[in-house]
Amino acid sequence: MNFKQYLKLFKLRNLSFLIFSGTVSQFGDRLTHMLLITLIGISAPGKVTAFSVASLTFTLPVIVFSPLFGVLVDRWSRRSIMIRSHVIQAIILFTAPFLMNWTHSYLPFWIIITAFFTIDIFNNTAKPAMMPTLVAPRKLLSANSLDQLLARFATVAGMVLGGFLIAKIGWRWGFIFNASMHFCAGMLIFGIVKSADVKPVHKSENRIKIADSFSILVNDIKEIFSLMRKDRIVNIVIISFALITFIASVSYTILIFLVQQVLNMGTAGVGIMSGVLAFGMIIGALVVGIFHIRMSKLNLIIYSFLIYGLLFLIGPFFISRILVMLIALIGGVIFSFIAVAQNTMLQEQVSSVIRGRIYSIKEFFVNVTFILTALLVGITSDFTSYKIALFAVGVIVIILSLLALIYLSKPKPIDVR
Repeated sequence: MNFKQYLKLFKLRNLSFLIFSGTVSQFGDRLTHMLLITLIGISAPGKVTAFSVASLTFTLPVIVFSPLFGVLVDRWSRRSIMIRSHVIQAIILFTAPFLMNWTHSYLPFWIIITAFFTIDIFNNTAKPAMMPTLVAPRKLLSANSLDQLLARFATVAGMVLGGFLIAKIGWRWGFIFNASMHFCAGMLIFGIVKSADVKPVHKSENRIKIADSFSILVNDIKEIFSLMRKDRIVNIVIISFALITFIASVSYTILIFLVQQVLNMGTAGVGIMSGVLAFGMIIGALVVGIFHIRMSKLNLIIYSFLIYGLLFLIGPFFISRILVMLIALIGGVIFSFIAVAQNTMLQEQVSSVIRGRIYSIKEFFVNVTFILTALLVGITSDFTSYKIALFAVGVIVIILSLLALIYLSKPKPIDVR
């Protein structure tokens, strides 16, 4: 696919509105994280564990509610879910500064931010579940690449401009501005024609499914583990979701602390680093979407993780602003390689009927991994050293990547039945 063909994806009306809504939403989500980082820096300076504890606001809701929400996404109109979710998010963000001023406490912030990320589960599940219904299978990889590309532009704006915006107008007005972004994201979903959406089932069937949602989750998890035992490709892809989450949790706990407080770059510095990371993601998404990489999607994932491991391994020995930014750039490119390949492989293998549940299970596993590793890494860093923690992460990622390559190189057992 050349660049002109790549841009022709914008002519697909439904796909364009879905991607543009996701882009605006991504900008708002990054700004939300910048508000979270700002308030952590004010309330708990010098503590890596403060970032680990704060991660509970966006991991616990997923662990608790993703089984139910995944069922709902498969039973309800995904278009309506995304519209309503964004509007509700806009309302609660708008009320945050007023409640905090009224109570003279940060407690409303933690309640609202947790509610925000709880509702975000609907968006994170419904959007990728809807994507394959809006584009032909042969264009799915490029569509995911384009989505990743614009999302990363939004990340640059949300983290880089967001950091300076909050420093300029204050976090109170930051909440109000952020609310307007999510309202716009909801309005953009109206551009998707209703006929492109899956049809919701009867309400009585919804009630039955909601009541059984957690038992459904258990059964789905059992099926996934059964599939992992039979199919080595599925096995590695699912493990890769956990591994990329492990890397993300390290970045959230240690790297943000490193930039904000060790390198004395403040919240604006975190925004700059995140912008460089996002710029790398833009490059990676373009490379995957336009150029033909002569490597299977699975090998692309594994070799990308090997590079991640090397970056974590050598990083602690060369702590400086320039090196951190360089690592962020390379890390961003690699992240796009992994994310586009993962989403495409998952969408290719899963039917539309159960896609919401599959993505909710993925979100469940991802956030369990995040919360466990974020707390572990945060505590380890405070009791030992962030340098030791980074080095250990590099060793773990490299070992797992090499084991995956060895696992793939073994011949498949022959079924003699």
